[in-house]
Amino acid sequence: MALRIAVIGESWVTAALDPYKPDSTEATYWHARHKLTAAARVLNEKLVSSDITPELATELTLQIEQITTQLSAAKQIEGLVDMSRQPNRGTVDNIMGELVAIAGRSHPCAPTLSWAEEGNRIHGTVTFGQAFEGPPGHTHGGWVAGILDHLMGMTHVRMGHPGMTGGLSIRYLKPTPLNKTIHVSAEAMELDDRRTEVRATMQCDEVTTATAEAIFVRVDSARFGFDSG
Repeated sequence: MALRIAVIGESWVTAALDPYKPDSTEATYWHARHKLTAAARVLNEKLVSSDITPELATELTLQIEQITTQLSAAKQIEGLVDMSRQPNRGTVDNIMGELVAIAGRSHPCAPTLSWAEEGNRIHGTVTFGQAFEGPPGHTHGGWVAGILDHLMGMTHVRMGHPGMTGGLSIRYLKPTPLNKTIHVSAEAMELDDRRTEVRATMQCDEVTTATAEAIFVRVDSARFGFDSG
């Protein structure tokens, strides 16, 4: 299924769910990071769900510190725009899809979010594991709000302009369960030349667990580095 990923300005680029050309340098780089991220996400889950003895905690700490030392020896990147300036990493849009905090494909602390675009609407699915637990057996409300805000932000960008959340209202109708496929959707409507209204819903088994409304305000793309190569 094709996705439309907005580029800064009035034009649009159509890309697949995997936005990289097969066997390209970008694909090789990010696909390797996807595997690393999947392993890190499993580690996050196990750190939360395991009853760890003090001895095992000490042993694991040393192992993780060794991995951190290895990572510290690699070239350090200062944010999304800096990563986009590295050779063969893709556009800023791709970098945001990989590393943005809430749902980046390569972000180890984010739940896995899959989505498709259709007109001025985006719909997709997300699964919250135990690492995202708030009320027992259910997702923390901050993650519910974060995923909806992120989805609405992507929907706003789909209108052709970058922007920031100017106001966000969340209604929690039912607790959102863990370890189930959660359906999310958002739809955008332009209010004027500076503002876009976006509405979103979150559902599980046909039951709406949360809704959201937001106003997004257009920003100067250069201010946030979106115009960088």
